[in-house]
Amino acid sequence: MTQTAWVLSLSQFYLSLGFVLFFLALELGLAWVLFGFRLFAGRSQAALLAYRFWARVFALSLILGFAASLPLLLQLGTLWPGFMDRAGEVAGPLVGMAVLTTFIFKSCFLGAMLYGQRTLSDRIHTLVVGMVAAGTSLTAWWIATLLAWLQWPAGAVMSEGRYQVADWLELLGGGVAPVLFGMLLCGGLMVAAALMLAVTAWRTEVRPSDEGDRSVYVWGLRLLLLALVLQAVLAAVLARQLLPLQPARVAAVVPQWNSGAPERLSLIAWPDESRGRAAWRLAGPSDWPEWVRLPADGPLRGLSDLSGIRPPLLATYLSVRLAVALTGVLMMMAAWALWRGRRLGHEPDSLSRAGRIGLRAMAWLVVMLQAAGWGHLLIGNLPYAIQGTVSLREIGTNASEGALWAVLGLQLVVYGALAVGFHQLLRHATRYGVVPVARHRGRA
Repeated sequence: MTQTAWVLSLSQFYLSLGFVLFFLALELGLAWVLFGFRLFAGRSQAALLAYRFWARVFALSLILGFAASLPLLLQLGTLWPGFMDRAGEVAGPLVGMAVLTTFIFKSCFLGAMLYGQRTLSDRIHTLVVGMVAAGTSLTAWWIATLLAWLQWPAGAVMSEGRYQVADWLELLGGGVAPVLFGMLLCGGLMVAAALMLAVTAWRTEVRPSDEGDRSVYVWGLRLLLLALVLQAVLAAVLARQLLPLQPARVAAVVPQWNSGAPERLSLIAWPDESRGRAAWRLAGPSDWPEWVRLPADGPLRGLSDLSGIRPPLLATYLSVRLAVALTGVLMMMAAWALWRGRRLGHEPDSLSRAGRIGLRAMAWLVVMLQAAGWGHLLIGNLPYAIQGTVSLREIGTNASEGALWAVLGLQLVVYGALAVGFHQLLRHATRYGVVPVARHRGRA
């Protein structure tokens, strides 16, 4: 497998995986937001109005996420044909459970959630919405477990070149699976909250806000700030767990050029691999907080000793800095908006033009944050498909570079069209709202 073919295969796969992860996160976050709206709908007209609008957006994100997952499953076999031969006993059941959960839990209850509101009682409909959220979470759990296992193959052993499951409980609940699922859930809540704020700001430009908009505005800000804090904590926990297992990632993040005592963690730098040092560097403080400090009880392996098994240095280094910077900026923006709301009232119509632009910009910043975080997780694991044992080159395709270029171009066109379609449908719903649900026996 040539270097160009390897890069093209990675680009195809990561593009599909990123598209799926974005809509899965949005779907996961909106599912629990809708459940919260439905719980309060009986006592609050605002919650009912918010539920009616965002249920449509949830259905749209679910359809796009499901459509994007089908090419991803095909690419798993076409781009990395040796993967299932090496890890089929682990990956096969996890992928199968994700598909089964999607069809049984989500699809069965989704119809009742979207079309049964007029015929079901309020309690039963709320239970149905909760089951959809639980089903979405189960689907996300299987996917997060597989991604976590690739980072830390716990619960399985390599025998004759193939992984065999030794302990399903350790595989499902051990390693970094719980933390990675928590990060996916927090990321979903963050994306959902940021989108809610952006759409609310957008709606106030074309029509006066209603009770639902005001409810979405205040709870969206609180949810965004909470999700940012929780995801930052979980990211720190994940980094500490992976620290002893992935020395190449640690060396790239510092960056640690030579093996030995941990070097001072830099704030920002431009690593120069050809000269084995940073072209320029802004060093961080000598005394970092304990939760970000590198362990000093032993030497760290340097990049010079990890040649051939280290991830792309610049992408690994800059992605984590970008994620940290975006987290800080978003926290300050959300905190300022909450402080302003407490002083002037949480009224979307009172937002200035700059305030509306800021809320819409937050949605793009959240998307960039998720891309930087998940990109760092995936790129930092290179060149391995399964950390420390199976490299991507071993399981890569033999397809020609021309075919890979053609498929990548087609992917960009298709995913671009889907993204534009999602934006246009969201814009239409924002401008014209939703059709009111007919009343049945006194219930909305």
